[in-house]
Amino acid sequence: MEEGRMTIKLLIAQRAIELVIQKEWEEYYRKAEKMINESFFNFAKKWTYTDHQDILSKILINFVVQGIETEERLQMFEEDLIPKMEELKKLTDKINID
Repeated sequence: MEEGRMTIKLLIAQRAIELVIQKEWEEYYRKAEKMINESFFNFAKKWTYTDHQDILSKILINFVVQGIETEERLQMFEEDLIPKMEELKKLTDKINID
């Protein structure tokens, strides 16, 4: 196995999944495992399903939509922040000159 990588097992919707990951990302994978399982059980209480795949698909869609929304908000924040940072730079340059 590559240096800096490790094998972990996650239990997602009662199914064991083995992954090879970067060691420093293990905490994120464990958090993801917990979030997915919590979402799975919440969806299972609310939705009628015949296969775990149905619920997992809904969870995947939700997570991707949340990711897209977060990315767009960050982009908007960055678009607002950059001009303000440029103004601040001009002010600090002016202060340093005076």
